[in-house]
Order: sequence, then C-alpha cells, then structure tokens
Amino acid sequence: MLDVCAFGHITRESEEWRGLKREFTAGPPYFFSLALRRLGNNVMVVTKLNPADKDILTELEREGIRIVLRKSARTSSFHTVYGKSLDERYLKVISVADPFTVDDLEYCEPSKYIYIGPLTTRDFDLEFLVRARRKAPVVLDVQGFTRKVVGDRIEYVDWNWKLEGSKYVDIFKADTNEARILTGLNEPVEALKEILKWGPKEVLITSAKGVFLGVKGVGVFFAPFIVEEIRGRVGRGDTCTAAYVHARLRGMNFKDAVKFAAAATSLKLGYQGPLRNSEREVLEYIKEKYMEINVRIE
Repeated sequence: MLDVCAFGHITRESEEWRGLKREFTAGPPYFFSLALRRLGNNVMVVTKLNPADKDILTELEREGIRIVLRKSARTSSFHTVYGKSLDERYLKVISVADPFTVDDLEYCEPSKYIYIGPLTTRDFDLEFLVRARRKAPVVLDVQGFTRKVVGDRIEYVDWNWKLEGSKYVDIFKADTNEARILTGLNEPVEALKEILKWGPKEVLITSAKGVFLGVKGVGVFFAPFIVEEIRGRVGRGDTCTAAYVHARLRGMNFKDAVKFAAAATSLKLGYQGPLRNSEREVLEYIKEKYMEINVRIE
C-alpha cells in the first residue's frame, strides 16, 4: 500500500523576490511529494498538464515517484511577485490546466492518505472530495479554494462550499491569510478552532513565524520556524504539510509531529527548491534547535 496518493497541478512558474527573478517548477504536489519521498515515504502523483511540458516531471521521476499524467490542453503557469513579508504575494495567471474529475481517482492506488492540492477554485469539486474520502483519509491544502481566476489575475475569495467540503477532510492545511479569509478571524488559534468545528480532525496553519496545529479533543500546539536566513519561500506550506503527514505516518504524537513539521520546513526555508533533507537530518536538527521548546499552547 502507498503512503500517499497526491492530486494536483505541477506548474511552470516564475517569481520576483528581493529584486531577484527566476523560473522554476512548482505546484503543491511537486513540493509535497518530493518532501515525502526524501523523508522516506512511498508516494505517487496524479497530475494534469500539456504533454509538451512533461519535462517538468523529471525531478519527481528521478526520485522514484510514480506519476500518472492526465492530458490537459494547457499546463498551469503563474508569475509571483513577493512583497515585504513572506505572506505578501501577488499572482499573475499565465495559464490553468484542466480540472480534476472523479474519473481521475481510478488512477490512485490504495493509500494511507489521499492528498488534494488545488491551485484555483476550479481544480476540484465537492464530488471529488466525497469520493476521495471513501478511498482513504484526506489531506487538503485549502490554498486553491481561496484563489479564483479572474482574467489574468487571482482574486482571493471565501471557499463557498467550505462547510460541506470540510466534512470530508481529515488533515486541513491553510496559511494565516487563507485562514482569515475562510473564518474572518485574524488570530490563527481562533481560526483553527473555528475550522475544527467544520469537521477536520487536525488543522495546520502556517505563518511567517511557525506552524500552529489544532487537534480535535486534544489541544493546540505551536512550533516556530528556526532559520538563520530565508532563501526559499516557495513551497513552505507544501513542505510543512508533507513533513507533518510523514510524522503522523511514523506514529509520532502531536507534539513531536508539529516539531518535526516546523524543523523540516525551517531546513527547506534555508534554500531554494523542494526539501533536500532526510528524516535523520530533520531529527538531528530537532535535537539541536527544538529540545527546549514547549509546543503545547492550549
């Protein structure tokens, strides 16, 4: 059985950050699956893009990640300009790949989790979540459900079927901006408590400072990002989600899992691109930086 079957678009991207411009491969399942694989998990990816762009899948193939490529008229592509903070970014839409349908679920092998990583509101519908949850517990990065394509730009919107959709999610991931859009609450702890009411068992919220975790019936935890210099903002949330899922797959308790997620993300923030570190290296980093940190806050 697979550890995770991941659904989402892998993208051609460009960005401007601190005066620097670059082109790169991205998309939620790109960062998520590479992090999972390098931490030692068995993962597959179901994605959609124009076959002419299949070269962007090379790194995943090199890592031994099985890929199911579903043909799309276009490949998703975005240009991002970052502001002064890690959470301030402006997106220009170049193109968007075809949405996923329930038929795509047939390509997912039996898995311990199904990961769903939308980039826009059009990528997945309620029926997909319902059918996915019948196959395995669902990990959702909600990002795309708050991003509506309007012309060549992204408009940030509330997820209009969130109360129904969240019922089929086991691990729910958002960043602080997405959590505010969804709940109307500025404080991450209050926002995650609200989201827990909708149905998820575990809620992760990433911020510029670290990661918050709320667990239904257990409590609230926070672990900081500890990094000397941030060199790789893109993929922060996807890496954090992957590291948390890895920790839960390994049977770590919630306190240890949120530490592991924060530590792995901290290492990734120190360089561009997806996570390069192994589980052993993350655990060593925890011993070095996190042993004295009490993560339980409520």
